[in-house]
Amino acid sequence: MKLAQGATRMGTRTETIRCATEIRPVIRSDAGLVGSVIRQYGSALSFVAAALLASLTLQPLFPHPFLFLFFAAVMASGWFGGTLPGLLAVLLSTVTVEYFFFAPIYSFSIKPTEVAYFAAFVVCSLAASWVSASKKKSEVALKETRSQLQVLVAERTAALQQSTSELQENERHIQLLTEVIPQQVSNPALERSADNATAAPLGRVLAEVLELTTSVLKCDSCFVYVLEKDELVLRASKNPHPEAVNRLKLKMGQGITGWVAEHGRTVALSQNASQDPRFQLFNDLPEDRFEAFLSVPLLSRGRLVGVINLQHRDPHRYTDRQIRLISAMGLLVGAEIELARLESENLELSARLETRKILDRAKGIMQRDMKISEQEAYLTLQRESRERSKSMKEIAEAILLNDEIRHTKKDA
Repeated sequence: MKLAQGATRMGTRTETIRCATEIRPVIRSDAGLVGSVIRQYGSALSFVAAALLASLTLQPLFPHPFLFLFFAAVMASGWFGGTLPGLLAVLLSTVTVEYFFFAPIYSFSIKPTEVAYFAAFVVCSLAASWVSASKKKSEVALKETRSQLQVLVAERTAALQQSTSELQENERHIQLLTEVIPQQVSNPALERSADNATAAPLGRVLAEVLELTTSVLKCDSCFVYVLEKDELVLRASKNPHPEAVNRLKLKMGQGITGWVAEHGRTVALSQNASQDPRFQLFNDLPEDRFEAFLSVPLLSRGRLVGVINLQHRDPHRYTDRQIRLISAMGLLVGAEIELARLESENLELSARLETRKILDRAKGIMQRDMKISEQEAYLTLQRESRERSKSMKEIAEAILLNDEIRHTKKDA
């Protein structure tokens, strides 16, 4: 029960504090408004009082009531205070003039001969107040309009400068794309010659992709993964990582990179990339602690060939234009990477086939000269390769060279 009562009192105290916090700005605002009103009407009273003192001092010098300073007080009240303080000044001036300057003096009665003069004073005071207040309103409205115009011009100028900057940057990106990446035009002649074309080595193509990507979008890290036998292999990096390049392999759906490869969709994280539920640590790279992460699939004719990752050490918001640009690059370089990868695989297969032919010839010579079986010849090549720290191909080439020299001597 005590705990419940304590919780109730604590809740009441919290609610009281919250209400007081919410009411305080309102009280402050009301106090400021009241102070402004007091200043406006107080200035009207001050102007009329000053006019009265000055007029009483100067009145002995003039045969008729000296009322011109009251017009100045009315105009000043209308200018600094507005319409209502100006009307208040008119009222105060009227009462003051009638009491101190029109006969009988120090009385609120007035001679019939002074009525026209007094009425003219009242009308002129009202006119002066109205003109002054209207002039002030017009000037304030003009200043506000000028300020709004200046703000509008500044906003339009900033927008124009930003548009000009983006246009220049787009032109630079387009120039880079057209200079570095060959045009991927889909036509029958190109498709027929694709199988016979000589592709650039995969390493050189990936180096060009890295150079182009980092020149288009400045970043602190850039990785290029290539799809090989249902695995994503890290094949290129902006920052040197010999322990990871050509060794780090990801499965489809593994980490953010694997998710992008599996779904074929771009992922852009402006900050706290390591907090994303799809994120995984693989090789304890420094880039794993970077804030911003942009991952884009590389496609060739609708098929995934790899993934390119860009990272920023600090938080960085990737704009829609940057994402579209990198995605377009992914489509353009995807075909080049696929062609280079296939060419590298063909070269590797050709090298293996050539090595196998050399090994078969060497085994045949060993079977003929040493009277052993093919299995024994193969095991002998393996043993010699281990003992001499040479590849089996090098051992086989030495056997072929020795056999050729022997036959040359016999023929001589």
